[in-house]
Formats: sequence, C-alpha cells, structure tokens
Amino acid sequence: MRQWRTLYGNMPMLSDKVVYPILGGIVALHMLVGLLYAANTPPWQNPDEPAHYNVIAQIAVGGCCPVIATGDWDAAALTSLVSSGFPEGADVSGITYEDHQPPLYYLALAPVFLVTGGSLSVMRIVTLVMGAGIVVAAYFVAARLFPRHRIVALALAAFVGFVPQHLAMVSSVNNDALAWLALSILMVVAVGYVGNPTEIDHLGQTGPLDLSKRPHAAALGGITGVGYLIKLTVYLPMTLLVAAAILLRWRQEDRAPRWAAGQVGWAAGMAILFGLPLWVRNVSLYGWPDLFALGRHDEVVEGQLRTADLIAEVGTGPYLVQFARTTFQSFWGQFGWMAVPLPVREYVLIGAFLLVSFIGLVIWLVRFRPEPHPAQRAGLWLLAAVVVASLLNYGVYNLTFVQFQGRYLFTLLIPFGLAVVGGWHGWSCLLAEHLTGRVARWLPLAAVAWMPLFAVWSLVRHIIPNLS
Repeated sequence: MRQWRTLYGNMPMLSDKVVYPILGGIVALHMLVGLLYAANTPPWQNPDEPAHYNVIAQIAVGGCCPVIATGDWDAAALTSLVSSGFPEGADVSGITYEDHQPPLYYLALAPVFLVTGGSLSVMRIVTLVMGAGIVVAAYFVAARLFPRHRIVALALAAFVGFVPQHLAMVSSVNNDALAWLALSILMVVAVGYVGNPTEIDHLGQTGPLDLSKRPHAAALGGITGVGYLIKLTVYLPMTLLVAAAILLRWRQEDRAPRWAAGQVGWAAGMAILFGLPLWVRNVSLYGWPDLFALGRHDEVVEGQLRTADLIAEVGTGPYLVQFARTTFQSFWGQFGWMAVPLPVREYVLIGAFLLVSFIGLVIWLVRFRPEPHPAQRAGLWLLAAVVVASLLNYGVYNLTFVQFQGRYLFTLLIPFGLAVVGGWHGWSCLLAEHLTGRVARWLPLAAVAWMPLFAVWSLVRHIIPNLS
C-alpha cells in the first residue's frame, strides 16, 4: 500500500457524481470558448486554412483524391494574401499545396461542405467537436494512469482544453484536430493495454487490470491505421507508442517471443491494412519510394524558406535562439500566420507558471518518492515515447524547412500537460501536510483555472484587434 500513499498522499478519492459533471463543464467551456474563436477569427487567418479548405472542396466536387502538382504552391501570391490580411472577397481557390495530405479528414468534411454550400464557419465548428474529443481523451489517459486521484485527470483536461494556440487550431479548418484526436485515443487504449487502470483486490493488494478487460493488439493497430489516413505528423508518435506498448508488456509479463511476434503481427497487420491503399496510390502517382508524397511536396513548395539558407544568413547561434524562442511562443500563442505573438510579459508569466510547476514536480519526486505500480510505470514510459517521437518529428522537419511552429508539438500536449499538472499535484501533497486532504487535493485544478480566462483574453485582446 505504500505506493498508493506516496502517489496520492492523504487525499480521499472523488466519486463519479463529482468527477463527470466537472469534466462535462470543462468540455462545455472548451466548446464555448472554441466557438468564440471560430466566430471571431477572420476567414483564412489560421495557418494553411485555405489550403485545407480547398482539399475539402476538391473532394466534395470532384471526388477523392487531389494530386499535388507544380503550381499548387505560389509563394508570391500567398505572401501577398497573408500580408494584406486576406481582404474580403480575396480569391483563395489557387491555394492547393495540401493536396498531398492523407484524405480521411477531408472525406469526413466533404458532406458538410456539400450540405452547407461550403460554409467555413460550420466546418470550423465540426473540427472543434473533434478538438473536444481530445479534451475527453486527455482526462481518460490520466484517469487510467492515476485512478485514485482523478483531480489530476480533470486538471489535465482543462490544461489541454485551454492552451490558446491549441484552441485556435482546433477551431479552424485543418486536419490537425482529427490527427491529434486519433493519437489521444490511442494513448488511452495503450495505457489500458499495459494494465491500467490498476485494481485493488479484497486483500488491499494492487494489481494490473485483468487481462480479460484489456484491449487487443489489433485495436492498437487499427487506431494507428486510421491515424495513417489522417496526417503524416502522427505516423511516428503512433507507431513508436504501439511498439513501446507491446515491448513493455512483453517484458513486464515475461512472455515468450512467440507471443510478442503475434502481438506485433496483429498491430502491424491492422495498421498496414488501413495505410497500404494510400501508399500504393502515392507510389503509382509520384514514383518509388515516395510512399507519403513528401518528395513531391518538397519539389512543389519551391521558395519556402530552408533551414540551411537561414543558418547561412544569420549564423548557427542566432538560428538556435530564434528556433527556441519562436517555438515556445507559438506553442502558447502566435496567431494568424505567425503574425500576432503575445506580449513578452505574457510569455514571462507563462514561464513563471511552468517554473513553479517544475519545482512542484521535483518536490513530489524527491520528498514523496512515489513508487508507481509496474503497469503505471509502463504507461508513463508510453507517454515518454510520444514525447520522444514528437521531438524527433519536429527536429527532423526543421532540418529542411524553417518551421518554428509550436503547434507541430501538440502531439505531445497530453504528456507535457500531465507533467505540468503533476507538478501542482506535488505542491498539493506538500500542502496536505498542513491542511486537510479534502482542501489540498483541489490545487491541481485550481492551478489551471486561469487558462480559460487567458484563452478569452488572447482572443479579445490580441486576435480580434490584430487580425480583423
């Protein structure tokens, strides 16, 4: 029982009657603020939105799927439209450089396009609903890992739901929201696959989730295969997550190699079953070995700023400073086409919040020395795998093109958010030594209560005045 005391401190559990209304309130508030973003962000004033919209339009009118070709990227015309703020009546029909993307998001939105006559607002709202699913999935990732302290899970849901840049993206027309949703669902399933939520038997002993209740490896592969049809940025995080889940469970349960091979076969077989038709199509159109159409995409986007050119211009040191600063800023909020950053003081306050959280995490690890159950430890390693894959994705992308956009790191938003709210859990454990556990347990949720207000502030104070 020591592991439960060190993980959760002297804090009573919340009942479902308390937890689910709070979760419902977080999701409803996320939807409300997201609707404000969708309604008040001018048309096309989100990164790549017109290009994503035009993929939907092409599929709705001409069927699946568009082919990326020379002329789809016109750097001069796009720069002119962005710098002029996409004036009313601007022709964006020629912005088609996202034609290489996997088709599932666009296929899902094509009926909406046809029914609404191509309403941008309605398609933004549909995408926002996908974003709300990410908030729910975030809760269940943490609730499965830490079933006896679900305030951490509620705090994680709130954190994920109210990062201003994340709100801006899920309330615009792009395939990121559906891709992040698929990855989030896979995290929920994967932590269950390795034995979470842990259970306590009649003797008070902690054990992993019963084998009969765990998802099959085919479910991991099927969700991954769906992700393969949505966006390339989730390929590596999803694949590495599934591989880590099978490896960890194999070692944790001391299974035979034949068992591991069977699990890999089920997972890989299902993923390939979904992805193979798309990859065969790409090779037939763009040639071997361009399975993902990235080679053709790189040929088409001639004129996009390349990393080597920027380093040659400013030097390695200034490049790295710009890389780190812009990544941090745009993760939290740099709106429009990266044209509207937050004021420096607001980034400083965010940094202070993260610093206090980090100190709390150290306090929790050093003072309280948590001893998670092996199944929980495996679940945390899965989230670490997502972080590693996301950072690799971001780093490799920036080796070729200058893409200091923090939104590309939203694949790690759930693990990162769990670390942040976990830090406030550390402070709550410390506080519980001086107050009752019933009071102290609310600190992680209280610590993120500023974020919905900040999201609205970012919209009213920065987006509307600078983009309208």
